[in-house]
Amino acid sequence: MRCILGPRWLPALLSAALLVLAGPSPAQELARREAVLLVAHPDMPDPRFAETVVLVSYPPDSGPMGVVLNRPGPLELRALWPDREDRQGRTDRIDFGGPVEPDGLLFVFRMSPPPERAVWITGDIYFSGDGEILNRLLALPEPPSDQRFFAGFAGWAEGQLEFEIAEGVWYVLPPDPRVIFEMDALQMWRRLLERATLPRASARAGR
Repeated sequence: MRCILGPRWLPALLSAALLVLAGPSPAQELARREAVLLVAHPDMPDPRFAETVVLVSYPPDSGPMGVVLNRPGPLELRALWPDREDRQGRTDRIDFGGPVEPDGLLFVFRMSPPPERAVWITGDIYFSGDGEILNRLLALPEPPSDQRFFAGFAGWAEGQLEFEIAEGVWYVLPPDPRVIFEMDALQMWRRLLERATLPRASARAGR
């Protein structure tokens, strides 16, 4: 992980790579697609995603993109603003989100009403890299339980992820807020692998 995030990225937070995170138009809003959880097969051929769980969203104007949920990072959010006393209580961890734009900050969070420049995950949960949304999230002096921050993301070209799923590289599960915000990252892959390979009725029961 090349985690060298710093204040230099703030003025143009992923301005080129994450234009796809602009809010959907009214027509796109009607057709928005719920996110999924990808659970890596034990024989995952790509070592970058071995034993990972990836939260994948579907921006309206690009291929799927998401963040790895179970690769803890060494950096705390407050380290990005060493001179901001009002942010020193933000001990949120910045986790490794994926190999694309590893110097960029992204976030998964709850918000109501729906924010612009964010991609819907499920319910009131969204995914974004927008600076204005970041400022809203950081308005709280201490880290809430329904926000997560990531360095980098994972992305697929149109049709690529569907091909990988058909090849058996990934198991697919519906999004689960408890997994996103609460589950221990070190146990996540094995627990979700078990869930993904259970008979369907047991998996629905949320084991």
